[in-house]
Amino acid sequence: MKDGFLWGVATSPFQHEGGYNGEGQPRNNWYDWEVSGRVERSGQAVDFWNRFEEDFDRAEMMGMTSYRLGIEWARLQPEGPRQELVPAVLDRYAEMVSSLRRRNLEPLITLQHFTTPRWLGLDPWLEEGTPEVFAEYVVKMLTCLNRRLEEKGAAPPRWFLTINEPNMLASSTYNLGAFPAGRRAWWAAALCALQTMLDAHVVVRRQVQALYAKHAAWGRPHLSFNTFASDLYWMDKMLFDLLEAARQTQGQESILGFLNDRSREFTRAYRSMDFPHHSVFAEAVGELVKQVQNALSHRFLREATFSKLVQRIRERPREGNLDFISFDYYDPFVGNAVRLPTLGEIRLGRFGLREWFTQGLATKWWDWHALPRGLRFFVERYAADYPELPIVIAENGMAERRCTKESQDCELRGDRQSRSYFIRQHVGEVQRLRKEGLPLAGYFHWSLTDNYEWGTYAPRFGIFGVDFASAELARNPRDEAGDIPWEAYAAAVSQQN
Repeated sequence: MKDGFLWGVATSPFQHEGGYNGEGQPRNNWYDWEVSGRVERSGQAVDFWNRFEEDFDRAEMMGMTSYRLGIEWARLQPEGPRQELVPAVLDRYAEMVSSLRRRNLEPLITLQHFTTPRWLGLDPWLEEGTPEVFAEYVVKMLTCLNRRLEEKGAAPPRWFLTINEPNMLASSTYNLGAFPAGRRAWWAAALCALQTMLDAHVVVRRQVQALYAKHAAWGRPHLSFNTFASDLYWMDKMLFDLLEAARQTQGQESILGFLNDRSREFTRAYRSMDFPHHSVFAEAVGELVKQVQNALSHRFLREATFSKLVQRIRERPREGNLDFISFDYYDPFVGNAVRLPTLGEIRLGRFGLREWFTQGLATKWWDWHALPRGLRFFVERYAADYPELPIVIAENGMAERRCTKESQDCELRGDRQSRSYFIRQHVGEVQRLRKEGLPLAGYFHWSLTDNYEWGTYAPRFGIFGVDFASAELARNPRDEAGDIPWEAYAAAVSQQN
């Protein structure tokens, strides 16, 4: 990397690799929904599993210095926890990492990106034993992977995201019913899942650090998790504050008291930004949701709510549990999350209340609003509270259109905003923040290509479009109003390099 900054694009295994949940293929926790027809079949996705080299070529062409890559547990251990890792799969992931190294692209590895092996059940994050099972797999996987990389003369990965968006995974599964689950309790199940995922992060981080400490040549690992950025403190920033609470307070105050103080600081900082609102309705809804969430949090949250996690972090009160702060920035304002449904989206009878709300009243990927200045709020807030920790924007992107999988006839965004314009605006904000000395360490655009978006191929997030109607899944550089998105990103990055 020319200046150490991670300029990259992000992908995930289930959404890009393809080859899951079919006959004779590894199965993850989306299998039952796929075979029942509740969601579109993921199928080949964009066949990244077989075409990663050409996609890496595109990232290199754009002047990237990094690439966010996921490693899929269900593919490595398709049958059960005591199964040896599949050698051919390990070889393929080792080739991916070494291929990135050959192009001087620093890998940022996601260890769990929403999906888990089907044998783990539909509610793995409600089970106390899952963190240890997950950590055992990660240590085994990295041990085998890094040995293969050493044989190839390639440096092992050093940047890791343990769990992708635990706040979104918990809420989408147990509050909204948009992700597969076996149980349907709302608040209690979401909080339980959050505790288990954060506990898993702590266990994995400690064990990976211990593993790397035994192999000095591997370097020092940097581990964090990424959240879906939100102006709802108790479903976003609270997670980082909770993990750092023991170190920040040195045991001199209650963790809940510390979180309440941070919540008030967050609210004051947010209001001082005076963000523009898209409508009085959105502003009113957002304020109502925040007031309800604050009330519920003050009413029900206790240290006992996160008893196992609190005990874990208090075992080592002077040791932090994060090596960097990482978040995904899309539309973080809850007031924008609700809009009136169109007639074509009202499908009564197929869904329960939560599913109908998600399908009809909640905004879709292609409805999300863009506000580059919001990046500043989150970066400044984390930099103020954690000045010693680098900040990585692990995802930022927009769905420029929605299409059917069978046709390239697409409906454009209502605001007609092009990806090139979006990139210039957001990367420009990143450049300004860096020049002001804020501790930004990386920015990743979602995504390099179109992909499978959790049950549908409708939203198109790719810098390169994919023709899903073609057998070749052709990657096409989009031309938007005479501007090509990858050129806009490459030009913005080149200014920094």
